[in-house]
Amino acid sequence: HDAVFSSQAEPLKDITTVHGYAEWMKGIACVAMPGSSYELNAHSFDPGTRTATFFGTFRGTHTGRLHGLPAPTYKSMETQYVYNMHKNEQGKVDRITKVWHSAWAAAQVGWSPPAGIPENATHLFHACESGRGWEECRHFCAHDAVFTAQAEPLKDIKTMHGYAEWMKGIAVVAMPGSSYELNAHSFDTDTSTATFFGTFRGTH
Repeated sequence: HDAVFSSQAEPLKDITTVHGYAEWMKGIACVAMPGSSYELNAHSFDPGTRTATFFGTFRGTHTGRLHGLPAPTYKSMETQYVYNMHKNEQGKVDRITKVWHSAWAAAQVGWSPPAGIPENATHLFHACESGRGWEECRHFCAHDAVFTAQAEPLKDIKTMHGYAEWMKGIAVVAMPGSSYELNAHSFDTDTSTATFFGTFRGTH
């Protein structure tokens, strides 16, 4: 029940338990990529260290919405990985390490940040526009990040926290099933400013 998990892959580096990884993988395979599949390419076992190794290939298409990911891209990935699983004296797995080129997989399905634009800015844009609220947006900006707009409904909102929650209300409550499109993007290295041009679609 206390099995440990570790990985240097960026999406997994903060997951430290097999429980946590199993739930993450459930989200990917069943929610973000329903109908996904995997193939066991090879396996081995070292009795001296009680360690099993599995080499596999995962295939899936991003068609579902999952907290923490961009909106569905409808692109597919075919990504290889290796599990290193250690057994305790009772024969149960007590430690798993995953070796995975996550950046390669992310690029295939369009999860990588646009070239030249900082990753946090890209993730913040997608988190806002998909209505994930401050709970998700706070991971990508300063806790006291400022917001401004001259648009009438937004002119009294002064914080990113406030805007993220307002956008959540629009995208999730007022217009459930809404969508957005990123039409263009750019980054000014001199002023460290990212610009995103988008289109929002929804029905009240």
